[in-house]
Amino acid sequence: MKKPVVVCGASGYTAKLIIEFLRSFQVPFIAAGRNRDRVEAAMKLIPGIETADYEIAELPTDVADLKKLFAGSKVVCNTVGPFVQHAEPTIQAALEAGCHYLDTTNEQNYMMPMRDKYGAEFARKQLLLAPSTAHMCTIMETAAEACLAESEVDTIEGVCIVSGTPTPGSTQTFIQSVTAEERYLEGGVLQLWRPCHSAEVRVPFTDRTLLALPWGGSGLPLWYQDDPRVQSVRTMAAFTNRDLMEGVLKIYSHYHANLRQLPEDGQREALARIAAGMQPGAPPRENPMIHRNWDTIIGSSTTKTVRYTIYSHCGYQITGLLQAFAANWLIKHPPRAFGFQGAAHAFGYERILSVLEKFGYGKLVRGN
Repeated sequence: MKKPVVVCGASGYTAKLIIEFLRSFQVPFIAAGRNRDRVEAAMKLIPGIETADYEIAELPTDVADLKKLFAGSKVVCNTVGPFVQHAEPTIQAALEAGCHYLDTTNEQNYMMPMRDKYGAEFARKQLLLAPSTAHMCTIMETAAEACLAESEVDTIEGVCIVSGTPTPGSTQTFIQSVTAEERYLEGGVLQLWRPCHSAEVRVPFTDRTLLALPWGGSGLPLWYQDDPRVQSVRTMAAFTNRDLMEGVLKIYSHYHANLRQLPEDGQREALARIAAGMQPGAPPRENPMIHRNWDTIIGSSTTKTVRYTIYSHCGYQITGLLQAFAANWLIKHPPRAFGFQGAAHAFGYERILSVLEKFGYGKLVRGN
């Protein structure tokens, strides 16, 4: 019998965490990667992998062969980025093979075209297209849904604070995204953040402020664009490492001053070199005593303000958990909604909170 889940990019940092949690949920899977030897070596590093039900497969690049790989499975978990460059064939193949699709991106310039091109067809086939099933979007979306569960709230403002080090893949993705337009939702209409926008934001754990950026814009303005409850959404993200944030802001400025006039391939090559210099190797496994996160959403109306914060730790591990939870759910139950959806919309924010608490990764706290 065909394994119900396919993990693409299986030798990578995030994919190994997805696989670790698929094992916890006792979900059989195919670990697919470009290099079979690298995937086999990666599998040996996953705790308890000897008890998992899995097989290894070569990961093709063209739609026809990807469709053959996915045929008979139910869920594709894609970790191969930058997604704006590499994901579309995987999405198309998942759709044609009748599979739900999950990935981990936060790039609006990738999500919007995929929504417009494939969202309606995924919905017609009763399939889920859920990019950003990951810590840096789903946790804020979960807190936003908690705010919106209270009457009157129609405006969402959020910040995701991360302590940790991005992986090489994440670094390449967010550095490549400096070329993209970033959007917020205002009065039900998507608006552009100005280039190189940044802000000092207050966060729950300290009296000092942190430097925050739109960070690709996030999925939240897209999830809520047509939601009748919501008129405005603004989100930003920051790492507790100010040097990292100031360095990224300088890269934004460098791009607009010196690289923007280059051909697209030249821009990508220049930014790839910058990203490789920032993060040449995989970071160590996260430590919950060190790698803590704070996702705060303020919901408001003309007469009311409410604040929810999700305290969590180990963002990459949370991403692995969310992907495995979503895959496990989808092979057994339909989502709440089909087509282009955020994870909290697709599964319910209560379920996201429940799985975070069950595995000891997060807690929702209501503030003033």
